[in-house]
Order: sequence, then structure tokens, then C-alpha cells
Amino acid sequence: MQNQKFYVYSKAGCGFCDRLTQFMEQKGVNYEKFDLGSDFSPEDFVNQFGYNSSFPQVMFENQKLGGMKDTVRYLIDHKHV
Repeated sequence: MQNQKFYVYSKAGCGFCDRLTQFMEQKGVNYEKFDLGSDFSPEDFVNQFGYNSSFPQVMFENQKLGGMKDTVRYLIDHKHV
């Protein structure tokens, strides 16, 4: 379980992105954060998550978890925290 990693796609100035990564750090969740502009382009984001997706978006084991609320719910429901 420890080597499983969550992938957080975020952008600068995103309050939900910051809150999610702070929550994950406090709970000891293994994650890697990617930033819009330096790690991926807007086109990459749209291709991966669609036009209507907001920030952050989280992937885990090739599964799209969604945004902050969906990810926190997943972490709690699947006992990652």
C-alpha cells in the first residue's frame, strides 16, 4: 500500500489544489504533484480530463478520482487516511 502513489494535477493560485495537497501531507498519503505550465500544458490537461474538468484532478492506479472532494472521499472510503 505504501508504494501506491496518487498523482495530483494542479495549477498556481488554486486554493482547492493547495488544500488537497496539505490534507494529503498531513495524512501521510504518498502523492506526486504536477503543475500546469511546467509539468503539463493546458492541451494535455484537456486531453486527459476533458474540457469541463476543474483543478485539481487526481489519478490513482490509472483511475480518475476527480477533484478535491471526490479525492478526499476516496481516501477516507478506501482507508488511505
